[in-house]
Amino acid sequence: MLPGNSLIIAFSKINLTVSKLLSKLDLQGYITLSYLGGVAVGMMFDYQYYNHFAIDIFEYSDILDFLLTPVRNLEVIVFVLATLGIVWTLFKLDDIWKKRSPNTYNRFNLVKWQKTSRPFMYALSVILYLFIAATIYGEEKYKRFLKAPSPVSLTFESGSKTISGSLIGKNKDYLFLQDADSTVKAIPINADVQEIVIQEKEGK
Repeated sequence: MLPGNSLIIAFSKINLTVSKLLSKLDLQGYITLSYLGGVAVGMMFDYQYYNHFAIDIFEYSDILDFLLTPVRNLEVIVFVLATLGIVWTLFKLDDIWKKRSPNTYNRFNLVKWQKTSRPFMYALSVILYLFIAATIYGEEKYKRFLKAPSPVSLTFESGSKTISGSLIGKNKDYLFLQDADSTVKAIPINADVQEIVIQEKEGK
């Protein structure tokens, strides 16, 4: 058996297994699955945005930060709901096509390459869709930061130092700032360390 055929058969078995599991889920199961999908989307969106500042957001975050992403980020919620709506619509259209024009539907779905490669096509489409969406999100959010930065000024409890800059973002443990010299800093919220320089302006 050719390696390509083995891969297609493996994808087909995975697709069948996933289909069986999904068919057994109740409403609560679908809600949980959708929320976990939102967590994954939030991780990809955050990575693409912070990557513009050379920040490896995974290094400064823990699992709780990502678990709360769908709750804190309205854009992630809208994206997930819109995606679910698109998927539901596509399945509905597929069902309508099958009922109204069964002969055409069967001819199309009996094509060998279409049957065997469908799981692979689904997986590749989902990965590509999420990558493109995350890239666009990161670009647009970065443009909003450049166009309308949010200035902040932090004074530590000791009063010995004040840090000012534009707020890039924050999570449970850190504030991320860019100062007037375009230096990117991670400020620990509850720590003796006053700042961590992530990226300094070139030539400084």
